[in-house]
Amino acid sequence: MAANEEKERWNVASHPYQKRRASFSSQPDPGSAEIHRPASLVEAYQALKHSYRNYDTKVALRRMQALRRSVQELNRRGYAIALELLGSLNFGLVESSSDVDCILLHYCHEHLHEGECGLGCPNMIFKRDQLLSILKEKTRGETFHIEFLDVLNLKYIEHWLEADSKPEHEPIMRFLFYRFLGRPVNRPLVIHYYEQLEANPELMREFHEYGSQALSAYIQTSGHRHSFTKYNERIQSHQIRLPRDLIEELRNYLDLEQQ
Repeated sequence: MAANEEKERWNVASHPYQKRRASFSSQPDPGSAEIHRPASLVEAYQALKHSYRNYDTKVALRRMQALRRSVQELNRRGYAIALELLGSLNFGLVESSSDVDCILLHYCHEHLHEGECGLGCPNMIFKRDQLLSILKEKTRGETFHIEFLDVLNLKYIEHWLEADSKPEHEPIMRFLFYRFLGRPVNRPLVIHYYEQLEANPELMREFHEYGSQALSAYIQTSGHRHSFTKYNERIQSHQIRLPRDLIEELRNYLDLEQQ
């Protein structure tokens, strides 16, 4: 790989979701926690996102429908992709001015042994541009910015699952992380990979440490906490009082990192 191409890799290592590597030694003691409280940050985040999705805005529903139809159309043309959505669309509390943060999952033989595609990958660029073109048609003039935070190669996932001697598994950790935390578009394309990975208890134990550590770093950013303030304000703008259960789940999630 040329040096200039190496500099053009996705900068996921510096993204708040990607803080990792050190051991996560501050897991809460299940024996001291209340029964309904989650055992890890990953589980707490999952519970929280599902609660917030009860308040999907009309904008969120329109965008989800447009993204699903666009991905289906691209798949119909022979270019199989899936998305994992993060940010406000993941939680369903979207306004017309909101951006869309997403992870692109596709098949790329050129980067089979790398797990991800660089910014200059022609396969990724073609599918991304085709997706955006189709999406523009589906939304009929309603424009919104899409930020591709990461691009993972499903051919690498297949290679990893079939290999006797497992290669680098950091892309596998990210793959699981996005599925556990995100909102899928075209889930049938990738669900069998997740099921095979989840059947590996040792891998899943390592993943929960990885995921909890990444979220631990993310929680400490002011932008993350500010996001929940925005979500709550959007619910209240519709004259809906925040239910006690949702407030408790948010408090548990933010408190878990401190334990």
